[in-house]
Amino acid sequence: MPLQVKWGVALKTFIVGVRAAVVFLAAATATGDATSAAAQTSPPSQDQGSTTSLPSVTVDAPKPRVQSRTTTRAGRAAHLARPSVAPGRGTEAARTETSASKGTFQQGNGPIQGYVAHRSLVGTKTNTPLLETPQAISVVGRDQIRDQNAQTVVQALSYTAGVTTNSPNDTRFESLRIRGFQPVLYLDGMQLPYGASQFGQPKIDLSLLERVEVLKGPSSSLYGQIAPGGMINLVSRLPTAAPVNSVEFLADNWGRAQTNFDIGGANAKGDVTYRIAGTLHGGGTQVDFVNDFRGAIAPSFNWKPDLDTSFTFLSGYQRDVTGLAFQFFPAVGTLLPNPNGRIPLTKFVGEPGLDHFDRTQYWAGYQFEHSFDEIWTVRQNLRYTGLETNTYAVAGGGALGMTALQPDLRTLNRGVFSFPENATAFTIDNQAEARFSTGPFSHVALLGLDYRHATSELNMAIGSAPPIDLYNTVYGAPITFPATTNHSGQRQDQTGVYLQDQVALGGWRLTLSGRHDWVGTDTLNFIKGTQQTQDDAAFSGRAGLNYVFDFGLSPYVAYARSFQPTLGLTQAGSAFNPTTGEQVEVGAKYQPLGTNLLLTAALFNIVQQNLTTPDPANPLFNVQTGEARSRGVEFEASASLTDGLKLVASYAYTDTEVTKTNVPSQLGKQLIVMPMNEAALWADYTFQRGQLTGFGLGGGVRYIGDSYGDAANTILIPGYTLFDAAIHYDLSYLNPKLRGVTLAVNASNLFDKYYVSTCTSLNACFLGAGRTVTGSVRYTW
Repeated sequence: MPLQVKWGVALKTFIVGVRAAVVFLAAATATGDATSAAAQTSPPSQDQGSTTSLPSVTVDAPKPRVQSRTTTRAGRAAHLARPSVAPGRGTEAARTETSASKGTFQQGNGPIQGYVAHRSLVGTKTNTPLLETPQAISVVGRDQIRDQNAQTVVQALSYTAGVTTNSPNDTRFESLRIRGFQPVLYLDGMQLPYGASQFGQPKIDLSLLERVEVLKGPSSSLYGQIAPGGMINLVSRLPTAAPVNSVEFLADNWGRAQTNFDIGGANAKGDVTYRIAGTLHGGGTQVDFVNDFRGAIAPSFNWKPDLDTSFTFLSGYQRDVTGLAFQFFPAVGTLLPNPNGRIPLTKFVGEPGLDHFDRTQYWAGYQFEHSFDEIWTVRQNLRYTGLETNTYAVAGGGALGMTALQPDLRTLNRGVFSFPENATAFTIDNQAEARFSTGPFSHVALLGLDYRHATSELNMAIGSAPPIDLYNTVYGAPITFPATTNHSGQRQDQTGVYLQDQVALGGWRLTLSGRHDWVGTDTLNFIKGTQQTQDDAAFSGRAGLNYVFDFGLSPYVAYARSFQPTLGLTQAGSAFNPTTGEQVEVGAKYQPLGTNLLLTAALFNIVQQNLTTPDPANPLFNVQTGEARSRGVEFEASASLTDGLKLVASYAYTDTEVTKTNVPSQLGKQLIVMPMNEAALWADYTFQRGQLTGFGLGGGVRYIGDSYGDAANTILIPGYTLFDAAIHYDLSYLNPKLRGVTLAVNASNLFDKYYVSTCTSLNACFLGAGRTVTGSVRYTW
């Protein structure tokens, strides 16, 4: 699509969205009485550590409309500086809440002090306290990422309840499951582009991110097509008025060296802030002959011409050049005994100098916001993202569905493949938000209109390669690349209209969301010169109810739906219907008074319908009679205590089952690579007094239970337990001249546990990450 056409679409979409919002919400406000018509927005609480959730809206006395614009802005600034008070609650309760403060007010996409997040945009697209969101949400911020020395999103979420982090050592992409289902990645609330194959996937470096959020359960009512397990939202580091300056150097035992930097501040006038975050690393991995290079940078700036308007420009560029650190091994020799011995963790079964994976990602966009008055705010988020990947490699035969081992149990069959692929996504999300009251009810109403145009192209070639001896490996066999076997492309346009109302009455919080999507997909076969067009439409909704007690407890109950288009045709030539998911979730969130502690519990039941399964009348085609269920319970705790102790703990019990299928061997079986039990605990303590002041220790344990590597549940992957550790020291306590310098040493899989992280067949098993010890020095000023 030409650039001028895209900007034209963006402008028209924004105008339509604003007009629709004004018409709808003006009608809604007209239903209130004369007092509520003059209602004003309640400010967000200034209390990051506040343990009770304050309402989004209160009703103040109407201001005279003859006030000057300057007076209105000053009044709004003073209004935002006050803690809000729930309707029907007195100043004594507000005073109690304020006294419990452990930090400053926290934006839903801003920095987190310690391990405890209090607000997020991901659950409602509004700056809502987690206590008031009727859905399980986990948030990992910079402090936790730094303390645990997480280098990927998979590693950052390894202590999160309900998230299965497969393939922790894969340098190509993130492999995750939420409640049994595979999610896609979002960046700042908008989906990143994906290619048609498993290789064309995005991967954003953690050094460019402020936080990683997990929204669990169906969420199509705000985001459109999405897996029923939930989504991963990556939040960019945003410009800040306070100076942010840091540089960090790291090196690990596999020979990788890395430097990160983060620079930010404001101009003299204070109306423009900026930030530049980036990273550069290179060196070895745990697999022989596989090196890993990355360079990434994310410049951004924010312009606030007045108190009511904000424009934030966000961009990024990331270049990866690596190989297949994720090797395809047979089950015999990894998962099962082999008379020739166990396959070493560092074994490389490709061809040195030939295996290659590179990825280029780039994105640019903006977040615009303008407040017309105390009630109305409009936003427009826009981004264009490009993804280019190129994979050519020799790998174990399991990568291509071949039989891996020959009868001698030491000779590995191999295949060769090439996957050049690219994908793009242009996304625009228009929002109109109104904060008003109708009688005793306070509302935060949100009307949105979004549009996404995504493209992808794949040029695939697959063939066989000479076998190799796993135990007496000799490289250098001649490799002949095959001709192209698949050259295809896809175009998809998605338009969605959504409406949400967050209603407050005393301690009650009712959240209602609804959305309708129209999705058109064109699939092109460039070899045959054919095109298949498919149009889908779906409505999805969510209803949730919380009650926020004065002492910080918030039980909730919620129902939500999701959908995903399913490409392909039935034997009769009809297009498949979208798969749908629905969830019932009950839970509770608790922030005890006077603490910076968040405890959450959730009980859920998810059913996904319209899954494709082989047609009994013709196995060359599929029918949509499949169904899968996931149900379980999750517990999570995060704390940042004043005596230097920070911790996270989680437990998840996830019972998945194939409830309908035309394949008898799969009926009643668990979904693949999804453990039934997972638990984790991490604690970090920094001494606050005495000779050890400034010295800190951290340690963690992760348990991942048994899972299955095939749909028939014949391949059992045993559970395993891993230990992590860290030490760190603030050198300013040794010498004031070293203020801002921190040393740290981190070790993951401390005892070098050899384990199989997952299998997809007896011919394709993957080893987990071995012991990795990283030393780092960080300087902030």
